[in-house]
Amino acid sequence: MFKKLFASIGVGGATVNTLLDNPSVYPGGTLSGHVEISGGSVEQQIEHVDLVLMAEAEREGEHGEVRIALPIGQFRAASNLRVNAGETVRLPFSLTLPLELPVNNGIALATPGYTYQPRVKAAVWIHTDLAIASAVDADDRDFLDVHPLPQMQRLIAAMGALGYAHTSTDVEVGTLRVNEVYSSLGCYQEFEFRPAQGGFSRVQEVEISCIARAEGVHVLIEVDRRFSGDSYRALFMGANWQQVDWESQLRHIIG
Repeated sequence: MFKKLFASIGVGGATVNTLLDNPSVYPGGTLSGHVEISGGSVEQQIEHVDLVLMAEAEREGEHGEVRIALPIGQFRAASNLRVNAGETVRLPFSLTLPLELPVNNGIALATPGYTYQPRVKAAVWIHTDLAIASAVDADDRDFLDVHPLPQMQRLIAAMGALGYAHTSTDVEVGTLRVNEVYSSLGCYQEFEFRPAQGGFSRVQEVEISCIARAEGVHVLIEVDRRFSGDSYRALFMGANWQQVDWESQLRHIIG
């Protein structure tokens, strides 16, 4: 009786641990591993085991920007599962990550030829939720190392060749639109570039955002110029993106 009572308040109840085969991933790639549930001191009924894909994002609040944990995807690993006292249950999983997944590997996002990495505010993780009937739920958190798509790296290299260093990247709550294409995760990522040499420049900052799709990468470029405000242009990196002179394309847009 006392064991059941304690388990109902989280003492001696089942615990959960998600083990990833490889936390280093790419947008649109596969994430695999297994969820390991360790039974506690009594038998318990698990209502469901969910893997929730989370991202840290910035949202405009009453007193400025605030950072929130935003769910951007969910996968049910199991439901209506009974775990005996002391039993270990392993639930393998394999899920496809969204192409719009925020990226956060600072080394891969750095401008080639520059000594520093950008400031990255784009945490992404898997939150494992173990819902236990008539008891305190258990959970687990596993962070992902997300590498950029090669198209993104090509844009960063092209900006570097034009004298603009990738200085920071963050994730914003909201929907991005590039022509008639809309982002779908409830957030989007911005890559910020500044003149690498410092000093006075007519262009203060360039922000690049991407919507990756099966047909290619839709790109929005925002140029912040002194005395003349912001301007916006769109690009598309299709199947032939490796044959395109992106330095010339960007030079024409930035001026």
